[in-house]
Amino acid sequence: MIKNNIKFRAFLIGLTLWSCSVHAQNMVSMSSLHPEADTISAGKKELAIRYPDLRQFGVSFNHFGYSDFDAKLNDRDFAHGKIRTERISTFFNSPAIKWKSNSLSASIYYTYTSTELKEITNRLPDQELAALTTDKSTFDLALNYSRSATIFNRPIIYSLVARGITDGLNDFRRFNLNGSFNLPLKKTENTTFSVGLLVLIDPSSPIPVEPIINYYHKFTSSGLELIVDLPNGINVKKGVAKNAWFKVGSNQRSYTTFYDHHNTFLDGKVSYNTIELNSGAAFEYLFAENMMLTLGGRFSSFLSAKLFKDGENYSDASLRSDNKGAPYLTIGLSLLTF
Repeated sequence: MIKNNIKFRAFLIGLTLWSCSVHAQNMVSMSSLHPEADTISAGKKELAIRYPDLRQFGVSFNHFGYSDFDAKLNDRDFAHGKIRTERISTFFNSPAIKWKSNSLSASIYYTYTSTELKEITNRLPDQELAALTTDKSTFDLALNYSRSATIFNRPIIYSLVARGITDGLNDFRRFNLNGSFNLPLKKTENTTFSVGLLVLIDPSSPIPVEPIINYYHKFTSSGLELIVDLPNGINVKKGVAKNAWFKVGSNQRSYTTFYDHHNTFLDGKVSYNTIELNSGAAFEYLFAENMMLTLGGRFSSFLSAKLFKDGENYSDASLRSDNKGAPYLTIGLSLLTF
């Protein structure tokens, strides 16, 4: 038993470290997660409890503490200071339209971000960053298409996600396209395992191709559930009461905020992109049959923070920032299914 526990811990630590090196975008979850890929044939409600991104609707409020940042402009030391963020995020996943082996659905994301910069120390005398507070809204609209098929007598799920991002309702500031396939490999009473590949056509993505690993296992003796959903994250979950769960893990998300700047170093439309790894614990409670309350305390680490001018991609962003991590509190409410 001790030997098995050591192996399990080593496996979990290894997967967590590996996930920290993989960067994901907001809509990766819509490409890597499919009910069809869960070979246990779990119901929609059970899958929505297991994977928050599959829920019908959700809203969350995140309050971050202050953290230090060091910014570089065209590889020159630019500015140092403190940054604090508050974020309200909502999403809506429409019911899927299905015909034969095909499925089509839509997802809408809205994010309100309040950012405060203070205690700024400028290092370039002719290009200065001032203390400020900004309030910005970002809308994401995605169309999600998937198809179930077979290859070499084994099931396979293909997916295509077309996504438009805007800061208003009149025009889109960016279009992204994700394509993936997922191969379910294992089915037992308490275990599912599938692998795949994700291709991202996105200028803000660090890499164009990423592996997909979906692994779920329930340890019957302890009731612990291991949920591996790479490149999104890894979580360990346990029921602590009827309709109540406690979980710990690490999950990553990407966020985009658009600005219009006209100064000596940024002239025109720009976008600020962060890739964040959020690690910590959360408590979830299911009430009114399909409503889930989430309370959590976590630590957010910035894997990347870059500001892009029009036409720039991840490798040649003009302004790059080394943002230190910060603790944050989160509260959320979500609807499992219609």
